[in-house]
Amino acid sequence: MQARDVGLTQTEYAAICRLMGREPNELELGLFGALWSEHCSYKNSRALLKRLPHEGPYVVAGPGGNAGVVRVSDDWEVAFKIESHNHPSYVEPVQGAATGVGGILRDIIAMGAQPIAVADLLRFGTDSQSVRLRQGVVKGIGQYGNAIGIPTVTGDVAYSETYAQNPLVNVLAVGLRRPEHAMTANTARPGHLLVLVGQRTGRDGIHGASLLASQDFQGSEHDTLRPTVQVGDPFLGKLLMDMTLTAVERGWVAALQDLGAAGLTSAVAELCDSSGVGANLWLDRVPLRQRQLSSYDIMLSETQERMLMAVEPERWPDVRALADHYEILATVIGEVTEGEMIQIWWDSTVQGTVSAHWLVRGCPRRDVSEEWWRALRHRPTEAPPVITTIPSLRALVLDVLAHPDVRDRSFIYQQYDSTIQTRTVWGPDHDVAVLRLHDTRVGLVLSVFGTGQWASLDPYAGAAAAVVLAASRLAALGAEPLGLTDGINAGNPDKEESFRQMASAVAGVQDAAEALRIPVTGGNVSLHNETDGQPIWPTVMIGALGRLDDATKPVPDCVGAQGHTLYLVNPGPLHWGGSVAERVVEGASPYPLGDLGHHQRALEAMTQFVRRGLAQAVRAIGRGGLATALARMLLGAPPSLGMAILLSESTESEKLLRLFNEGPAQWVVAVAPEVVDDAVGYWQAVGIELRYLGEVTQSGRLEVDERVHWTRAELLTAWRQPG
Repeated sequence: MQARDVGLTQTEYAAICRLMGREPNELELGLFGALWSEHCSYKNSRALLKRLPHEGPYVVAGPGGNAGVVRVSDDWEVAFKIESHNHPSYVEPVQGAATGVGGILRDIIAMGAQPIAVADLLRFGTDSQSVRLRQGVVKGIGQYGNAIGIPTVTGDVAYSETYAQNPLVNVLAVGLRRPEHAMTANTARPGHLLVLVGQRTGRDGIHGASLLASQDFQGSEHDTLRPTVQVGDPFLGKLLMDMTLTAVERGWVAALQDLGAAGLTSAVAELCDSSGVGANLWLDRVPLRQRQLSSYDIMLSETQERMLMAVEPERWPDVRALADHYEILATVIGEVTEGEMIQIWWDSTVQGTVSAHWLVRGCPRRDVSEEWWRALRHRPTEAPPVITTIPSLRALVLDVLAHPDVRDRSFIYQQYDSTIQTRTVWGPDHDVAVLRLHDTRVGLVLSVFGTGQWASLDPYAGAAAAVVLAASRLAALGAEPLGLTDGINAGNPDKEESFRQMASAVAGVQDAAEALRIPVTGGNVSLHNETDGQPIWPTVMIGALGRLDDATKPVPDCVGAQGHTLYLVNPGPLHWGGSVAERVVEGASPYPLGDLGHHQRALEAMTQFVRRGLAQAVRAIGRGGLATALARMLLGAPPSLGMAILLSESTESEKLLRLFNEGPAQWVVAVAPEVVDDAVGYWQAVGIELRYLGEVTQSGRLEVDERVHWTRAELLTAWRQPG
């Protein structure tokens, strides 16, 4: 076996030999191949990610564990994180997506938290094959989430030919735990038993981390990679979840790690490294699904629905009895030892010996200079795009509403159970999810958004804007931001242009998170999203979590009564770069990010405005711009209501730019007549522009400047285009 057979370079192989003082045997080489892969080691991105802000007043656990954790109250903490399953979902859409859901749920469980919600962030191509991929991915997410009993409560989807052979399947999970049930992987101690719980180990998923997730695709190898995709079992996953959390609550688990990418290798190495210990592993005791699995197969299998527990010997009978109660396997497969060496045994023969530290931290990693990092912000100044051909406003509004990136997503989320567990106040038919904590009015707001077109020409601006928009949706409900999780998706990092694009996106997340004062508690990086040399757009997926004092009465996102006045808060520049409308009309130009410090002030002002009860309805502006926000606010209202909009811009091109600008930190608010003076005075006092838009009427239609109008039926027909 050669280094390249496990995804390693000759330089990396030489580094392994220096660490070990000898050449590795085939088993040891396979372990290094898995944990030194891009997917596991983050060798090209760790130097970038460490620059993100991780500290905040609500942060309990930041990056480095299975998931970030924030405090929502004295009684509850929330674990949340994004993960990707992009490559597996391209090779085998149903199982690739399903096991992506299973994997991120186990990350949450490994923190001692009960999963309560899932969100999906998806990107697909536009051809017929991409339609089939999407159908498979959605089926897989729905099948696993529905069966295991976790609601899928919100999501984000967009389309471009850049994703045709590299669909993005990012999944975010949220879980609740009591502070006293906090669990990590860094508390294993010598003498603890290593207990493998769950599914029997099979041959599925071997080399999933090193040869599937960490390599570019070649179009011809699609079918040959199917064996590297795992197969999920949500019903067993449910039993494993319940058994694990029960053992945690009873205090029987000393340390906990899920088995995901690189399987047993990753779980044991990460647990040992974070705890500062070593281990003896007895592979002949591992329950197998099929005969004749080698030590290599067992260590690298990515069989799903498995957890690794470190258990005090006196607690082992309790854990075994609990597993018997749930009718799942629990087997002692090793013990924790002094030092940092992991010895792998079969019967009485040592199969391999490696240091946990070598596996987890020894991979040579790329570094970047401060000068290079700062230079990522030096973007060329370009004049706003000029509209060369004035399109029909009436037609353009309908075209934008019907665009795949804007239109109704119900054909996707109707396949998901969004209400199981009875926490869901707002589900996927809103821009954000609102979840109520049982036995209290306090709730969580989950906002997800991903770049794509916004970052195609300027990854920095697009990524920063994704953070701002996700936070803008929290502000629209008056929610207190608790933290962010990010999913960074990009092409081959060995190509300088792709690496720079990825780094620019991370820099955008850093600057926006710092300006908005919201910490990044963890996330995921997926690179090598490239087929036949064609990379995806650098795509950043953002999940923002907020606390709502009263989740039972979220501020509506649709207008509710005739006579309410409509305002535009913090209007963006007359610039439609990166917008859906610009793509429909005449191509693409860079996204207008604006001043992040000003956006922070606008976000804080909007949060306080909502908390003061001055808004009857609020909607953050995103894809499709102001026109889409107005249409959505009307389509969710009683059928008799309408809107009469009067734009203050003087020319046709300016009116178009105002209606379709997608600049960050903008909102439409509806204000009742009796508080108009208070609302206007508030925004004057905080120094954020409030611009009059019009009134809510009884016309049943959307009117602009008393000359162009759309009936409710026309808007609804456009927005509900079939998928």
